[in-house]
This record gives sequence, structure tokens and C-alpha cells, in this order.
Amino acid sequence: MRINYVKTIGFRKFKGSFETDLYDITNITGKNRSGKSNILYAIVNTILGTNLNGNEKICLINKDADASYCEVKFTDNNDIEHSLIRAKHKYSNKENYLLLDGRVITQDELVSFYKDKKLFLSIVNPLYFLGKKTAEQKEIVDKYLSDIAPKDIMEIAFNNLSNEEKNILETIPQNIPTFIIELNADIKNAENSISTLDGKIDYATSIANMEINSKKIFDKIEELSLARQELSFLNTNKDIVDKEKQKELIVKLEKEVLDKENEQNELSKSMRQGKEKYNQIKNGTLCVCPTCNQHIENESKLKTIENMKHDLIIQYNRNILLESQLKDLKIKLTKEKCIFHSLEGNTTIEKTKRIHDIEQSIKELEQENLEIEKFNSEIAFREKTKQDAKNDITKFNVEKAKYKQFIDSLNQAKKVAQKLYINYIEEKMKLAKQYLKDVDIKFYTVLKTTGEIKEDFIITYKNTPLADLSRSETIAVALEFANMFNKISKVNLPIFIDDYESCADYDFIGKYAKDTQLITCTVKKGQALKISNNTGELYTVIKPVIKSFKTLKLYKNNNAEIRKAA
Repeated sequence: MRINYVKTIGFRKFKGSFETDLYDITNITGKNRSGKSNILYAIVNTILGTNLNGNEKICLINKDADASYCEVKFTDNNDIEHSLIRAKHKYSNKENYLLLDGRVITQDELVSFYKDKKLFLSIVNPLYFLGKKTAEQKEIVDKYLSDIAPKDIMEIAFNNLSNEEKNILETIPQNIPTFIIELNADIKNAENSISTLDGKIDYATSIANMEINSKKIFDKIEELSLARQELSFLNTNKDIVDKEKQKELIVKLEKEVLDKENEQNELSKSMRQGKEKYNQIKNGTLCVCPTCNQHIENESKLKTIENMKHDLIIQYNRNILLESQLKDLKIKLTKEKCIFHSLEGNTTIEKTKRIHDIEQSIKELEQENLEIEKFNSEIAFREKTKQDAKNDITKFNVEKAKYKQFIDSLNQAKKVAQKLYINYIEEKMKLAKQYLKDVDIKFYTVLKTTGEIKEDFIITYKNTPLADLSRSETIAVALEFANMFNKISKVNLPIFIDDYESCADYDFIGKYAKDTQLITCTVKKGQALKISNNTGELYTVIKPVIKSFKTLKLYKNNNAEIRKAA
């Protein structure tokens, strides 16, 4: 692309109309703030619709105008001439328009002329590239170096490996840095697994080394067996059984006698109290109901006396029945006691005591046996746990060995991947060096602590870091990158060299002007803005500002009329 002509109205510094032709080598001179940078701004704004940093939101309309008009005439790489017009309004987006050769277009339709916004800015305004962060610089360089047959570069780098190294990687990783990161993550996970296994081994070892008491033996089995046999004999002896049954019968009868006597005593007491109240009510000495304790009226007195008499008769009859029952129970109790005493007397009592003693002894022996069984069960559990721990130690060590072998294979792959990455970067550096003379790019650094390859992007100029360069050296670096981007991308955009007066020791025109349009910008103290080529000069003309944006809109489809109106 070659820029032939630039025109602005109401744009940045100039209120009125500004226009100029541009040449293969255009020299722009003038004092500070004379409008030298306006040409670069106009080119960038017309083609991209942004400022020099690619910002679309910055308003570039003159403060005293409502709208701006920018026109650029250029010849594309197919040697076809075009006219591009961009108009912007401060307050109405509806009045913004973009025309290519008199036809309304969108920004996307312009991309074919410059490929990429960052690429365009890095070439036309070289210092744009050096002003970006390192990561973004690397991204731009990687993008356009990769456009030069990236597959071939990687294959060359891969073929530089030995057959053994190729077999370790098996195939070419699609993204080597990501592949190495994944390997590191796998190594870390495997190391964590080994650490976990070490903890399990330590725990299992402590269990495997624990001391376990010997099992106990219950040596009173014979004693317990004999006691059970004796108890069985005593419990099945007829005399003892009969005696026990007779004793149970006597105890039952004694309880029945006691219950009857208690009932009779309570009944006698109730009858005595009832009879006393009955007589008192009958004789008139008591006028209170014995049931509810309320005063008895004369008409109710007879009814109350009758009820009390009826209750006393019932109690009397019950008392007679109890006396009869009690008498029979006592007679029966006496007989049963006689039968009880006739059954072996003192000999039965001794046998009963013996049964009790034997039952107590059996209980103690069974409890002792139970505690020994429980103790031995715990010992057996500990022995099994100890053996399981030993088995686990063996299993964990096998797993640990597998993880170590896996880590070794990962480290081998990582080592080869790093070597492949270095080969790849070196091949990329060879590509870059075809277009860079005094500038060097270092795409990686080696970490001192681990020796690992770390992606990086370090620019040097004649072995001097970018941060230590002078203004002219910095411009030289920017121009080398702009030239490299131009050659690699083949967009062949013009290059704008600012602060050209600080680069007296550099022959940039002789170096880059052969096949690239150059626009140099030089500060000349006290001098008005002027634009010239290598053979003569052309003074730009600044005309009065067009106040109304509508004037622009009326002529947007006719470039000749716009010039006339301006």
C-alpha cells in the first residue's frame, strides 16, 4: 500500500481544511505543535477509525467543530488506486459514514488492505509495537512468524532430535509450552502420590512394629464342666425339687393369708366407723352426709340412713366370708407346713445352699472364660491388623516404584520437549533474523533454580537491553520490527519515522526506502509546517473550518465537490 494524498476537515489541530500529497519519501518538518503528527493521525484514523494506540473511543474532532472529515487516497498492492473517506460527528452516530471509492462500506471490508489492526499500527507507527507489554509484543511476533510455514519449522526442529528422543515424544506436541506445563502437573501429582504413599507406609510400619501380648488360656474348663454337672444333678433330684415346690406353695399361702387379714382389718375399721356415723345420723347428732360432707335435709335423712344400713349389711356379709376364707387358708397352710417339714428337713436346706454356691461359682468361671475369649479376640484382631499392615507396606512400595518409574518417563519427555522447544525457537529466530539486522530476540530463558525452559521475549539492540537504549536506538529497533512485519505479512504499508532529527547517525532512508514508502517527521525550530519529497517542497494549505457537518454529508458521494466546498 502507498498513501498518495491526505485531506482533513475539522480534524484535531486544524479547524479548517488541510490537504497534502505524499511521496515515496515524504519529509515533514516544522516547529513543535505545528501539526506534523496530524498526517499520521489522519492516515490511522481514516483506515482504522482509531487513534495511534488503536483506541476507537477517543474523539479526534476539532474542539470548535461538530464533525470531522478525513480522506486518504492510496494505491493497493495490486497497483489499484482507491479513495477512502471517513466522517464522524460528535453528537450523532447516524451521520458517521465510511466510503471506499464512493461506496458505503463497513470496517470489516477494509481489513483485506491491512490484515490486522495491531499489524497496521506496528508498521505505520513503529513505536506502537515497542509501547506494548512484553506478552503482547511476543503475541504479535509469534503470530506473523508462525505465518511462515509453522509446520515446516516444527518438523525441522523435531527432525533435529535423535530417534530415541523422537520415540519418547511419539508425536510432535501441538503446543510445546502447554505440553511441558501438563508434564509438570503430572510430575507434581505423581510426587504428591508418592508423598501420600510415604505417609501410608510410615503409618503401616508403626502398626507392623507394634508389640502384641500372647493369647491367654482358660485352664478351668474341667472345673466348670464338673460344676455344671453337679448343678444339673441337684436341680433334677426329686426330693429337692418336691421340697422347693412345697416351699413355694407355703409362701403363696402365707401371702394369701396376709392379704385376707389385711382386708379384714380394713373392713372392720370401715364397719366400725360407718356404724358410728349411722347411729349419729339416726339419733340426730350428725347432720352431714358421710359421702359428700354436705348438710342433710330432713327429707333426705331417711334415705341416707337407709343407704348406710345397706352398706353396713354388705360389709358385714363380706366380713363373715373373709373369716370363713381365712379359717380355711390357715388350716391349709398348717397342713402344707407339716408336709414341708416331713420332706428331709435340714438336709434339703443344705442342698439348696449348695446349689446357690455352685451357681455362683459357675457364673464366676463363665465370666472369667468370657473375658479371656474377649482378650484373645482382640489379640487375634491385632495380629490380623499387623499382618495387613505388612501386606500394605509391600503393596505401597510397589505403587511407589511405579510412580517413580512414571516420573522418570515424564522427566525424560519433559527434557526432550524442552530440547524440541529450543530447537523450534532457534528455527524461529533464524526466520526473524532474515529481517532483523542489529536487533535480536530471545524467546526463552533458562531458570537458574530448576534449569527449566521458560517462555520469554527479550529484545536487544547490538546486545544492549531495550530499556538501556537511547531515543535514536529505540527508533532503530522499532523500524527493524516494522520492516520485519512488512516483509513477513507482505502488506507493504508505509512507515512513519517520528523524531527524525534525533536519528542523524542512521541512514534509514537508504536502508528502507527501496521498496517501502517512508514518511519522516523532523522538528525545525520556528519553522511553519511544510511537506516535501526528495526533489522539492509542497506547502500545505489550511483553510477555514466547515462549521456544519451537513455540508460534508451533502457532498459525501462526490470527492470533487467536497474539494470544491472545502
